[in-house]
Amino acid sequence: MLEIRGIDVYYGEVQVIHDLSFTVKEGEMIALLGSNGAGKSTTLKTISGLLRPKKGEIYLDGQRLDQISPSSIISHGIAHVPEGRRLFPQMTVEENLMLGAFEKKIWNGRKKRVEHIYELFPRLLERKGQLAGTLSGGEQQMVAIGRALMSKPRILMLDEPSLGLAPNIVEFIFGLIQKLNKEEGMTILLVEQNANAALEISDYSYVLETGKIVLDGKAKELKDNVYVKQAYLGI
Repeated sequence: MLEIRGIDVYYGEVQVIHDLSFTVKEGEMIALLGSNGAGKSTTLKTISGLLRPKKGEIYLDGQRLDQISPSSIISHGIAHVPEGRRLFPQMTVEENLMLGAFEKKIWNGRKKRVEHIYELFPRLLERKGQLAGTLSGGEQQMVAIGRALMSKPRILMLDEPSLGLAPNIVEFIFGLIQKLNKEEGMTILLVEQNANAALEISDYSYVLETGKIVLDGKAKELKDNVYVKQAYLGI
């Protein structure tokens, strides 16, 4: 479904991603693991078009993505929930959600779509008229995920969805991610510092270090890998 072929990505003169290649099959949940600075967020930004690879190609269903605009990439069915949520704090919850439905084919059905988001996140229905900047961290994360889901994506990319959240909210968010994947058939690409939780719910995982894949395999197998246990699971 999604294929990354040998991409090199730079910030200015500094190379962050080195000849990175991996694939994501339809319906899979893939976890990208690695320490801070490993290149995980950069990989997601490159797939969503916020960064351009200097070398390599990115394909979705055989169609090249790395030469088109971020808005066009969204229209092809990829949505990105960025680290830090990136909400508009002076806009209401519902206004933030509606920004995810900017495409005409989605905009015409936006009311039905936002009702679905409120079913997934009942708390947001209670706060739909509240300014996003006044919400708790967990509620803001719900808005960020809901905004991405408004575009009816085929692939949902999440960057550190549990960062800074209370344990009960983390449990809710991971339960929702599983529901989207297993019940709605959505393909998930997950970047997550909580390696144990990520491996628990994902099908397959890639471990990045200094912009390169150093290990990959089925998530259950990686949980038992000695190196992964020592480096990322604290065992």
